[in-house]
Amino acid sequence: MKLRLRCGALAAPLMLGAAAVACGGGGGSYSAPPTTPSNPSDTTTTITIRADGTVVPKEVRIDVGQVVRFVNEDTRPHQPQSNPHLQHTDCPAINSAGVLAAGQSRSTGAFTVEKACGFHDHMNPDTAGLAGTIRVAGAEGPPGPIYIRP
Repeated sequence: MKLRLRCGALAAPLMLGAAAVACGGGGGSYSAPPTTPSNPSDTTTTITIRADGTVVPKEVRIDVGQVVRFVNEDTRPHQPQSNPHLQHTDCPAINSAGVLAAGQSRSTGAFTVEKACGFHDHMNPDTAGLAGTIRVAGAEGPPGPIYIRP
């Protein structure tokens, strides 16, 4: 009988201690859960390809490490690519967007260097309305040309 009493006597303080820990016991003040800081690299800049043969906006500014999302609102497919046409080597991150079917959207790769990046629609390289500039980290000056003339 004494054994039961001892177990019962030990169980009560243990239960109270567990409850205190579960409730945060020991007094102290309540601290709200940390908030997630806004990070500029988490934001996505969007360029929309319209049915009228234009991109909006024609120029965007982003930080190093960010991506750009292309949205195709046209009924035809489009393929945003880095300048120059055929080489597509000026800012290869743009090429990750690939071919966009009607209504589709996709992001570029992350831009890793400060640069003025020209882009065009590979399927319509001569349509000036489908060309634009992505300025990375405040880069100024003209982007690379759509065509390289010999």
